[in-house]
Amino acid sequence: MEHYLILASVAIAFSIGANDMANAIGASVGSNVIRYRRAVIYAGIAVAIGAISGGGATIETVGKGIIDTSSVDLMILGSALFCASFVVLVASYLGFPVSVTQSLVGALAGTGIALGIALNESVLTNIAIVWTLLPLISLSLSFSSYFVFKAFFGRLQAQRNRAYERLIRFLVVFSTLFAAFSLGTNNIGNIVGVLEANSVLRQEYAVVLATLGIVLGSLTFSKNVTCSLGKKITPLDPLRAFVSQFSMAISMLLCTFIGIPVSMSQATVGSIMGCGLTRGRAGVNKQYVLKVVGSWVITPLASGALMYVIYWALW
Repeated sequence: MEHYLILASVAIAFSIGANDMANAIGASVGSNVIRYRRAVIYAGIAVAIGAISGGGATIETVGKGIIDTSSVDLMILGSALFCASFVVLVASYLGFPVSVTQSLVGALAGTGIALGIALNESVLTNIAIVWTLLPLISLSLSFSSYFVFKAFFGRLQAQRNRAYERLIRFLVVFSTLFAAFSLGTNNIGNIVGVLEANSVLRQEYAVVLATLGIVLGSLTFSKNVTCSLGKKITPLDPLRAFVSQFSMAISMLLCTFIGIPVSMSQATVGSIMGCGLTRGRAGVNKQYVLKVVGSWVITPLASGALMYVIYWALW
């Protein structure tokens, strides 16, 4: 049973790489500052560093905050992870930036309902509030930050000299690493929390396993979402790419600090929208954004319902 749970955790890691990793690299790839595969490799290293140095904050919330996963049969728990992974992979195939966090919270809640285990309503309420506020916070942060950095780099940008080009490319790469680092600090709890709560793997081994799964998922399955984020919401020049990724990373780290596992997709879409709105309302593809918001609502409901149906079909 432990091997089944480990395999399911690898599936979750793969899903994070397939979808959430695109949030860290989408802006830099979409602005043509860095190539896709190189961005994945750099971001994978940063995810590992973030997971090792700061991933413990959300582990308790995922492992025992929603339901006490240590009281759930490992086969059932592994099935919940597979359900969460499946929903995210379907969204990744369709090119929608959703979140493993959303899907996993939905699957765990569905597990609790199916088993008759009490859900921690206060934790779920806090998660829902943060999920609602996060895109607005990252949007506001990126919108205001753009004008600050625009004023700071304005003269160099107007001259379009080599110093500006080198500087902005460096900042975009830095913001990619920073965003991936924030992904590691926050979303690693999605994997490690369940494994550690059930004493299946030591934390350091779980982190290594999760990182490998994330990189593999990124290399093989994340291109659709990466292209969607980098181009469909709003066109991104290098400065906007830097600002959007930097703002998103700051938002994610704030949530990690309070121990709430959040959707990097929400933070990313909000920050890219903020940069797009610097061009005015016409600067954002509203139809695509509405579809993305709809996918955020559907994701936890779909994974929760799928797990509920599977439980009653098999147990």
